Amino acid sequence: MLWYKSWLETRSRFLISLLVAVALCSLVVYHGDQDAIPNTTLAYYYNVLQGGHVLLCMMWVMSVTLLTMGGLLREKAVGTAPFTLALPVSRTRLMAVRISVVLGEAMALVIVPWAAMFLIGSLTGKTHSIQQAFFHMALLAGGGMVFFGTALLTSSLVEGEYTAPVVTFGAVLGISVVLSSSSLHVYSPMEFIAGAEYLDRHTRLLTGPIPWMRVAVSILISALLVAISAKAVQARDF
Repeated sequence: MLWYKSWLETRSRFLISLLVAVALCSLVVYHGDQDAIPNTTLAYYYNVLQGGHVLLCMMWVMSVTLLTMGGLLREKAVGTAPFTLALPVSRTRLMAVRISVVLGEAMALVIVPWAAMFLIGSLTGKTHSIQQAFFHMALLAGGGMVFFGTALLTSSLVEGEYTAPVVTFGAVLGISVVLSSSSLHVYSPMEFIAGAEYLDRHTRLLTGPIPWMRVAVSILISALLVAISAKAVQARDF
């Protein structure tokens, strides 16, 4: 019941986000490859794919922020929190199910659009490297967990269905601006998920091994933010 309830609360936002991400990213790759001339180098096709990935990164952050809206704070605002809290489950269980559903949707928003881009790139261009596709997806899925944790924490602290995403977008924008300087850009989570520092400017390929350590750090930071979110909800008086 809890899983189905969480799915009902997020399915419209998830399906719309998925449809838009697949459509826009696929169009970027398709039209980019179609504009290539016969003697176009391989770097051009991977540059098109990189452009699709950067677009997906921006849409993914926005989508995850929207997916994390709601929860008990939203139910408190609309008056349904007493019913949910009357269910024979703990707040921890409620939070765990909601987080799991949104996390699964977030991963689908990485895999499905990227699968569509890779398929179109393979059929209309020359982007056949599965390793490159996996590299991009690992950066977005792993590094993006910081944004997931931030959005969830905001939705657990700020009441109002639309106030929480506005605050999250403001925080993401602020972090991006602060870390955009030449000395701090290596710490920018947005540049990390876009693969900026791993991108070869000549071949337009991501180079080097996948930075699993940085991915792990992002996941740990997200886990900390999720734990704080759960504690905040447990301590709140509904």
